[in-house]
Order: sequence, then C-alpha cells, then structure tokens
Amino acid sequence: MTLPSKSVLAWFGVLLLLGSELGRAEPLRILAPDLPGASEVGGSGRDAETVRQVLARCGYQAEFTIQPFGRHLVTYRESDKADAVMTVPLGQELAGASTAAYIWYQNGAVYDANRIGPLDDLDDLRGLDLVTFKNGIQLLELDELEPELGNLFEIANQRIHSHLLLLGRVDAILADGLIVSEVNRQILTSETRTLNLKGSPALRFAPIFTPAPYKMVFRKRELAEAFDACYDEAWAEGVVYEINEKYIGPFQQELGHRYLGF
Repeated sequence: MTLPSKSVLAWFGVLLLLGSELGRAEPLRILAPDLPGASEVGGSGRDAETVRQVLARCGYQAEFTIQPFGRHLVTYRESDKADAVMTVPLGQELAGASTAAYIWYQNGAVYDANRIGPLDDLDDLRGLDLVTFKNGIQLLELDELEPELGNLFEIANQRIHSHLLLLGRVDAILADGLIVSEVNRQILTSETRTLNLKGSPALRFAPIFTPAPYKMVFRKRELAEAFDACYDEAWAEGVVYEINEKYIGPFQQELGHRYLGF
C-alpha cells in the first residue's frame, strides 16, 4: 500500500480546517424594522428570511434587533450596536458599504370592495378618506393630489390603519399591500368580535404606486460584497422566489396576484 505524501496530507489538513470553519456560522448583528409579515421579532417575515438565508450561504448567522421603521436607521447611524442595517431605501446614504437592491416593497391601496371600488390608479382616490404611514404623503408623492382627496391621515401605527378601514372610518389604506394584509389577518383572526363588524369585508389591493427597492448597509465592504454574491446565487437557484411565494401566496385572494407579480 502506498502512503500519501506529506503534501497530500497537508492539503487534507487544510480542507478539514476549512470544513470546520465553514461549519461554524459567524454571528452578525442586524438592525431591522418592525414590519408585519416582512421583519418581526424572532427574525420571521419575507424580508428577514431573505436576509437570513442569504447570509447563511455566506457562513453567517443573522441576529436581528427589531426597531420601529426609521429608528433602525438612526440607531445604525448613531451607534456601533450592529454590523449592518437592512431595509434601507436604495437612495439613502449611510456610512459603510451598500449592497445592491435585495428586496422590493409594493405600496398601493387596500380597500373593502363591498363598500367602494374598484380602485385602479391615483385618479380613483379623489374624494376618498385615506390613511397612510408616517411621512407617507411625501414618500408616495401625494402633495399635489392631497387637495382633491377627502381626509388624508398619517399614522405610524399600522394596526390603527386596519381598524379604521375595517370599521369603515376610511375608504382605503395607502401602504405596502403585504404588510397591510398581514395586519388585517392578525386582527380578523383575533379581534373580530371586539370590532363589531357587520359582515365579512372583501379586502382588495390596487398596486397604484411603483415598487420601491431596498438595500442593506454593512460596516465592512467585504461583507456587503459577500452578501451581493450570495444573493445572486440564491436568486439563480430560486430561493428568493420560494421565500416570496411562501409569504405572498397565502394572501392571493386579497392581493389578487398584483403584489410584485405574485
């Protein structure tokens, strides 16, 4: 029997070491926004799962710190409590290295088709009472249309949005369709009796705004580059599609295959 040479044994040792290192997922602290169905406590949701699975491909374990949307950006900017921040508007500048866009959100109008509709574009909003998220008027570019609307409220708490819609106090919610659908689901499966609803709502979604891309920002450039490479692999293998289908699919009756084409 021929014994392996010293060089072969050396390479075998290197491979064992690499395998051991790859088997240990290095933790990365990720700041994330509190968005129902997208990124929630425990790292659940479409956005969080995308980040988690992509980072896992790179050999990292995502440890999420969930904060209100916007505050997660401030915390990243003003402290060193995290290695990265996710769900950053593509055009926003933060210290560190940005990735390419890795996720898109689809803002639109969610309404009860038993009361109004159908809604298909901005013109259909004229005269309606609406509620949107904080700074939604500016971000959705509603300034010029606002004088032709009914009441237009900006409220940070998205559960209040859904309560107002389900009770008929507003005609539509202007926000991300998937997030609104998840909040509606939580309310309708746990609080229906307390709302004293008259019948079941026929909730529908109109994607009247352009999809908005979001990126990650890492403290270290090499991590941002690794994330982009691993994301491309996940996309090519259909992993990103499967995650989208997992979270968007259950709401097809409400979203009507109009949320990002799903």
